[in-house]
Amino acid sequence: MQIKIIFISDHLSEFSKFLKTEGMGYTIEMMSHAEANRRHIFQNYYDLFIIDLKNEWLAIPPWIFEQVQHHYFFQFIFISNRALPKELEDVLNVRIFKVIDQKSASEHLTDIVEEVKIYSANHRFTHLKQSPSSSNGLASLVGTHSSIKGINKFIDIVSKTKSASCLIRGELGTGKSLCAQLVHQKNGLSLESFVIKNCEGATTNELLGDLFGVEGDAELYGPKRQGLFEKYKDGTIVLKSIEKLPLDVQNKLLLYLEGHVFSTLGSNRIVESNARVIGITQHNLEWFVLHQNFNSGLFYRLKAFEMHLLPLRERREDIEHLANYYLQYYNNQLGKEITSISPVAMQIMNEYNWPGNIKEIKNIIERAAIICSTNQILAEDLPDNLHNENNNQHNSEFLGNCSLKELERIHIHHVLLRTNGNKSRAAEILDISRTTLREKMRVYEIDA
Repeated sequence: MQIKIIFISDHLSEFSKFLKTEGMGYTIEMMSHAEANRRHIFQNYYDLFIIDLKNEWLAIPPWIFEQVQHHYFFQFIFISNRALPKELEDVLNVRIFKVIDQKSASEHLTDIVEEVKIYSANHRFTHLKQSPSSSNGLASLVGTHSSIKGINKFIDIVSKTKSASCLIRGELGTGKSLCAQLVHQKNGLSLESFVIKNCEGATTNELLGDLFGVEGDAELYGPKRQGLFEKYKDGTIVLKSIEKLPLDVQNKLLLYLEGHVFSTLGSNRIVESNARVIGITQHNLEWFVLHQNFNSGLFYRLKAFEMHLLPLRERREDIEHLANYYLQYYNNQLGKEITSISPVAMQIMNEYNWPGNIKEIKNIIERAAIICSTNQILAEDLPDNLHNENNNQHNSEFLGNCSLKELERIHIHHVLLRTNGNKSRAAEILDISRTTLREKMRVYEIDA
């Protein structure tokens, strides 16, 4: 049986022994990870994917999600010295044939591929699992702080209770909507039954009609329509800025949560619904109970399952993790090969207070990835607001975290910037020959 293999690695030369066996019942197509992101693998058919993960995947490449939409038989071999991310296991599920370490791959990859050929001939997977609950790799909140680990465990618990309501609290950009989405999807539900309704700026009648539906008295409640609780009766309804919910809507919502039945506006028709309600807010909702007459019964009903997402400034150990996660994510999205964030740039980010939290760090890494002209994100690639007075005062401390090579690369880059890329002038300032400057620019991958 002839099988078609795609081998994706940034270190293909290390597998020359295996690559020489092409023609022994299989053909091999080779590419780097960046090439895989640029090419539309979905349009081709492969029996086996061999993926060398010498560099850990923090963010799963988009072509993986495209590939799993295919319904033909194919499998994956991963070469990695560490366990696969849970997100990846959830996405690929039974299609993962085997995970082997680098040493085993160099010695036994040919034999393992022969095993794949046997299973492929019978269209049989090596093991059976339940179908994954989601197909987009969304498995947990990103972070290593104890609070994030605790919330991820809590999400697993809450998701198992199909219609239990909950409250998610946190500052702007901390990931409240994502947290709600995880609660929904970990229950095995698709995003088609997930909806977010903003409570801010809407009148009482508009919200009553939108949530519970209208069957009569259009002048009072607006046009006839099906309410979200009926339309998404087996899904999840997220009420954004729940502290803005008018009191009459709060009262009707509490009645719904107590019995999961309601009547539509303008009629006596009773509707049953199992829709889960998730309230999200930037504020301490208890203050609204004490000072704004928020329904205390509704508050305590939601608070039974409450999650509080800390701001990024209170879990600074996650800054570097998130920065590297989004660097991989945008490498995948943009087809770039940025390998790291420089120590100086990372120190600047670690010192910054991140008022926009995770959304802000995501946007800044996206911007840096777009404008970065080398294989490393530099301090110059970060926006001006990160270079605050405190950072400038301690710039010498940042440089103290750099190797001599890093210092040399930074200095050469700065001199070239000041000379507008004039290599002769830069070489004169650096007191080196133009030829030496060109060689150092090549080694450090500096463009000018």
